Amino acid sequence: MSRTSLLPHDSTSSQSHEPRTNVLSCKIWDLPEERCDIIPALRVSYYYLSAPLKQCFAYCSLFPKDYEFEEEEIILLWCAVGLLDHGESGNPSEDLGRKFFRELRARSFFQQSSNSISRFVMHDLINDLAQWAAGEIYFRMEYTSEVNKQQSFSENLRHLSYIPEYCDGVKRFEDLYDIQHLRTFLPVTLSNSSRGHLAYSILPKLFKLQRLRAFSLRGYHIFELPDSIGDLRYLRYLNLSGTEIRTLPESVNKLYNLHSLLLEDCDRLKKLCADMGNLAKLHHLKNSNTKSLEEMPIGIGRLTSLQTLCNFVVGKGSGSGLRELKLLTHLHGTLNISKLENVKDVGDAKEAQLDGKKNLRELLLRWTLSTDGSSSREAEIEKDVLNMLKPHENLEQFCISGYGGTKYPTWFGDSSFSNLVTLEFENCDMCTALPSVGQLPSLKHLAVCGMSRVKRLGSEFYGNDSPIPFLCLETLRFEDMQEWEDWIPLRSGQGVEGFPKLRELHILRCSKLKGTFPEHLPALEMLVIEGCEELLVSVTSLPALCKFISGGCKKVVWKSAAGHPGSQNSVVCRDASNQVFLAGPLKPRLPKLEELEINDMKEHTYIWKSHNELLQDSCSLRRLTITKCHKLQSLVAEEEKDQQQQLCELSSRLEYLRLSYCEGLVKLPQSSLSLSSLREIEIYKCSSLVSFPEVALPSKLKKIEIRECDALKSLPEAWMCGTNSSLEDMSIRQSHSLTYIAAVQLPLSLKNLLIHKCDNIRTLTVEEGIQSSSSRRYTSSLLEHLHIESCPSLTCIFSKNELPATLESLEVGNLPPSLKRLEALPKGLHNLTSLQELTIGRGVELPSLKEDGLPTNLQSLTIEGNMEIWKSMIERGRGFHRFSSLRQLTIINCDDDMVSFPPKADDKRLGTALPLPASLTSLWISGFPNLERLSSSIVDLQNLASLYLGDCPKLKYFPEKGLPSSLLQLDIWGCPLIEEKCRKDGGQYWDLLTHIPDVTIYR
Repeated sequence: MSRTSLLPHDSTSSQSHEPRTNVLSCKIWDLPEERCDIIPALRVSYYYLSAPLKQCFAYCSLFPKDYEFEEEEIILLWCAVGLLDHGESGNPSEDLGRKFFRELRARSFFQQSSNSISRFVMHDLINDLAQWAAGEIYFRMEYTSEVNKQQSFSENLRHLSYIPEYCDGVKRFEDLYDIQHLRTFLPVTLSNSSRGHLAYSILPKLFKLQRLRAFSLRGYHIFELPDSIGDLRYLRYLNLSGTEIRTLPESVNKLYNLHSLLLEDCDRLKKLCADMGNLAKLHHLKNSNTKSLEEMPIGIGRLTSLQTLCNFVVGKGSGSGLRELKLLTHLHGTLNISKLENVKDVGDAKEAQLDGKKNLRELLLRWTLSTDGSSSREAEIEKDVLNMLKPHENLEQFCISGYGGTKYPTWFGDSSFSNLVTLEFENCDMCTALPSVGQLPSLKHLAVCGMSRVKRLGSEFYGNDSPIPFLCLETLRFEDMQEWEDWIPLRSGQGVEGFPKLRELHILRCSKLKGTFPEHLPALEMLVIEGCEELLVSVTSLPALCKFISGGCKKVVWKSAAGHPGSQNSVVCRDASNQVFLAGPLKPRLPKLEELEINDMKEHTYIWKSHNELLQDSCSLRRLTITKCHKLQSLVAEEEKDQQQQLCELSSRLEYLRLSYCEGLVKLPQSSLSLSSLREIEIYKCSSLVSFPEVALPSKLKKIEIRECDALKSLPEAWMCGTNSSLEDMSIRQSHSLTYIAAVQLPLSLKNLLIHKCDNIRTLTVEEGIQSSSSRRYTSSLLEHLHIESCPSLTCIFSKNELPATLESLEVGNLPPSLKRLEALPKGLHNLTSLQELTIGRGVELPSLKEDGLPTNLQSLTIEGNMEIWKSMIERGRGFHRFSSLRQLTIINCDDDMVSFPPKADDKRLGTALPLPASLTSLWISGFPNLERLSSSIVDLQNLASLYLGDCPKLKYFPEKGLPSSLLQLDIWGCPLIEEKCRKDGGQYWDLLTHIPDVTIYR
């Protein structure tokens, strides 16, 4: 958005012709620049807003920058805090909110998100303006990584928002409980955020803020709510979406002023309040994606102000029935009616009066599929129930799922449903035919899934009244049609064609479908056909096709007409043993091909006869994936060396090459690794591949990954010595014939190297005893991250017995105890000033540790299964106190004798206590078989945020003073004695844990 677009628009402002002196005399110009960074043009824009609009806009200061919001979301919050209250009735007016929203959008205060047409954002400058306008009564708490950071709040504060952290502890809100006039408590979750944790002791304190109007716990791992939530008698907006609550407390029925109750994505929610009759002012009950909900409360039909009811669950027997919907005449948006198998009285369905609910736009009717094989369903009753649930003609989206009737009502497909855009049939197992829906004038999306008794589609599907059926259809999907055999073209030979606007066609797992499908689809861009063993895919006239995916089909034949060269940029072929795919006629038809995947070509030993054929089929290819071609020996039958230079020029666009599960692949053509634009190579489970061509890597190649190539004996030395290499990442796993990586040195550009489970690798570089074709001088590597694990033959890392000074993280170890230990972890480890992360596993010796120690600038240290190094660290009082930057300490399976951690001063091995650095934020202790207690010194770790205790079967005591107040996460497993004391229901230590947001005990 340009700055000029933020100026007020004359066409929307009633004050645009007022004298300029009104603007010039406004006090916003008196603010000094050091107190206000808002550019003058924006201040003018704000000045022209009416007083109510200024209040609504200031409320938006609670949203962080880049936050995407929906129109209804912000309107419901405005309603909650009284910004839209009607003067006479005192009730909020959502119509007024929509008017305000449209005006703010027209003035460019809101702009449409680039990610979703239904969401909006504020430009950063507009967000700054909102912050400026908000003053002290609004506050947006920013993220802080300091666990002990205690936030101070103005006594004038009324509205608070914050971005939840993964764990929100008591200190973050400690001073908030004194703000008795707080109206809004709003965690604002960004789109890429995961669920967070809130300390158990926080909720009861928040519920004492009894003037709250808008309260949200969205996205927290909360399993239950205290009954004291019913004390928030002024509450209008309650958002519990994304939490893990199982029941809604009965005290919620005391929230007489509640206007909006949001329970979306509450997967575990089983029951609402048994009585919700007091919630007469409730307008919105948003409970979509509550799959565990058992039924609606009896009497919910008395809430006649309801406008939103996303999910209505029909109860069993005397439970809530469909007749509860009768008086809910204001429902709009989406209504999902589930568990319709519980309807036994057809009259109940009739009384729901769905055909009178003209504001509904989306309707989903769901019967539950039987999971135990029982057949207690009554097909005739279900047919009559569906007949009575005819919706209003304004409906735009309609889904039928699990229906057990044998046929559809006569009103289905009626052209009077002129607004219907999307129609879905799902798992309607008893129906043998689809309704006539071809004449629906606005239908764009049709999906038919799991209708196992339908055998044919013919004229009854298209309808008899439309000269051009499916006139507006854009996407068509058939899936899991187990008995479908014939798709009969419409009036073949009579010049009548359907699907003139169809863009996507998906036919998936229709194993008995024979013959072909409609061939003339002029607008088709994507064709996906998989798991149709009897289907002949004949591509005759698809001039707009851009993406084609096929797999498990009888045959694929391309017959593109001469006048239609095609525009495919993505082709995926699977199970292609009988496909006529890469044949001559295809070559001139794919000038725009960018992505090619070939899967399961069972009999082919090569794909292209020559490089020229490869070039002609992939002149613009960017990604090439070949997988499960078990007999494939090479990509091309013959290598044309004399045309290699030409090949490099023509194939320069290929960026990604993946070969996997090609057990017969012996070699790669020399030119395949000389492609100038190649950036990434993945070779996986090519067990016969012995070597790569001895050519330098392409200059743009960044990443190589090789996995489970057992025959591979060496990597080309040309890879290592190239002066023009850009290689940064190399990963080699489970390639057991490799004995070393490089003869002299690693590529100078290499930053990350991972070697995992290579049984015979002895060293990374082996200069002695190997004749190198390179005569140039050895140059030190610039490696930053080195990970070597489970390589039992490893005796040293580098032949020069030194590690690169640039190294930032080093992980080595996990060697079987029966093998010779790695003795050559180089000396001088303490001199690696860039080293921040160090992991030393089983089987590694470090003779210099007693003399030199480890780098004191370490931020993360892990010692796993290495008792010698652990004991040398703690004996003679060396300890960890010197590591003033250490944040993460992990000790696993290192001490069979330790009884207390950290060790006390009376430990005979030490002669002194073992202090831990105050900088520590994460501590992991596991595999200490005799550990009995955590000593009191752990309480002094006032920056400790995460504590992990595992496989300590004798651990039974915490310090008397409890655990550090800074703790945000506690995980316990394999410690049965302490687990029992940490139980929520009566455990001795539970009260010591209520300040910790995330307590996980694995039993």
